[in-house]
Amino acid sequence: MSKENGVAILKKFLPLIGGIFFMAFVFFMFTSSSLSAQSGGIDKLKTDLQNKLQTVQNKIETYKNQVKQKQKEAVSLNREIGILDDKIQQAQLETEQTELSINELDLNIGEKEEEITGYQEQIDQRKTILAECLQAIYEFDQTSLSEMILAEGNFSDFFNQVQSIESVQAKVQSIVNDINSLKGGVEDQKSGLEDQKNEQSRLRMLQEIQKIAFQEQENTKNSLLAQTKGQESLFKKMMDKASSDVAAIKSQLYMLEGVGLSMSLEDALKHAEFASSKTGVRPAFLLAVLKKESSWGTNVGTGFWQSDMAPRDHDAFVAICKELGFNPDQMPVSRKPSYGWGGAMGPAQFLPSVWQSYEPEIASLTGHNPPNPWDIDDAFTASALKLSKNGASAQTYDAEWKAAMMYFAGSSWNNPVYSFYGDSVMDFTDVIQQQVDAIRGK
Repeated sequence: MSKENGVAILKKFLPLIGGIFFMAFVFFMFTSSSLSAQSGGIDKLKTDLQNKLQTVQNKIETYKNQVKQKQKEAVSLNREIGILDDKIQQAQLETEQTELSINELDLNIGEKEEEITGYQEQIDQRKTILAECLQAIYEFDQTSLSEMILAEGNFSDFFNQVQSIESVQAKVQSIVNDINSLKGGVEDQKSGLEDQKNEQSRLRMLQEIQKIAFQEQENTKNSLLAQTKGQESLFKKMMDKASSDVAAIKSQLYMLEGVGLSMSLEDALKHAEFASSKTGVRPAFLLAVLKKESSWGTNVGTGFWQSDMAPRDHDAFVAICKELGFNPDQMPVSRKPSYGWGGAMGPAQFLPSVWQSYEPEIASLTGHNPPNPWDIDDAFTASALKLSKNGASAQTYDAEWKAAMMYFAGSSWNNPVYSFYGDSVMDFTDVIQQQVDAIRGK
């Protein structure tokens, strides 16, 4: 290489050192300023949504308290209609609450996506800088020692150039460290984004459940008025007959619609009592949870594993089917909704990976090894195990309510927006417990 080329490389390279890192500084400042401005607008939207949520929550609590007060009154047609009216109003507010929560979560997801984009832009920008630095170092390395000395004319300038190169090499290592750190930030943000998208799916599921429940409340009110013709005397006769007809209660169908499971309430109670004897979970509570899960899960049991199940669960599902000697293509799972994934199995509606984590305990309790998620006793026991781990074996109202909430919402169980689920399960538990008491002659 000629002396002139060596000098040209150095002249090109030395200004690049300062320019490269000035670019990085300007990019960082611009990005930070832009994100800060966006954050201010989003924070205001969040504050507005939170204020609306609190207002709706206060109204919901008012209707809950009114229902509790009415439930203390003597049973009458007016009382039942009053309770239903309050619950209908409450259900409308709870649907509004869920919609507001979804809107708030949409903002959070948008923020996460912006942060991920920002991280990725910084990574790309640093990669560009790194490539330019490495190219400059490479070109410098192609110049021989004698050529560099001759080009500089004296040793002092030569050693200054060598020190500059060493400085840039150190900066290269710093950029590499920055890129690795930014990649870690991207992974953290992606993990948080995945959690929020799962939360979004749960909220949309809750929204569907609330719509169904609202319609059920209206249907119940209309049916009650039609049967009693608004007369207290007819209502009393209807109640007396319902509570005294034990045979009808025993033969009443207990249906898990989504999985095509139908049996008499008395038979269902036997399966629930078997699971209860192994886990300590109250039979009526277990039946209520399973019934609600199935009744509200309109997509249960109508899906196909390869199209409706999240790919991360495919291996676990195939392994479960293989152990049981089943053809995966013939086993029903929940259908994928318009949001999130399906793929849950059997009456307990466990995802394959979750089922596998419970298999040893289920096998130990039922004696079925391997346990079968589509078997009634295995499924009932699996649900009872999960509820028991979440505290339901204490058999108090608060413990069961919390366990139901955790069954549906996991670590987000204490978010007020999910209270509807726990309240609904406990209301239905009371209904089933009355039926169980009648069957058992209590």
